[in-house]
Amino acid sequence: MSDHVTPPHLSDHGEHELPDDSHTSGVAKLLFGWTSKPWAGNLVFVVLGLLSLFLIFVEPLLEAMAPEGHHFRHTYFNIDGITAFHAWWGFGSFALVVLAGWPLGKLLRRDETYYDDEEEPAGEEPHE
Repeated sequence: MSDHVTPPHLSDHGEHELPDDSHTSGVAKLLFGWTSKPWAGNLVFVVLGLLSLFLIFVEPLLEAMAPEGHHFRHTYFNIDGITAFHAWWGFGSFALVVLAGWPLGKLLRRDETYYDDEEEPAGEEPHE
């Protein structure tokens, strides 16, 4: 087998270096250059949180502004008419899937020593 080769985009310490952007177009840098900044993840998180809160607070206002006899939402069950029901349902479903992966991972995960070198049976050459 060949020796382990470190990919060129990784330093000797395993830290990520920024890729060479000499082949990146100016339009791509303008549109997506901000995504490589350290604050980009926090910005996306805060903007999505604020947008979600805004939509939750606007929902009852839109329901109140609907003409009498008409509804802003067309619900099929009584529970899905609750304000922010779909946000809570989505969050709960996502949390359930993530938490279900925890015991499933423990069930399917191999021991840390699974791939360690074992003694080859007598009379057989090791595979390369």
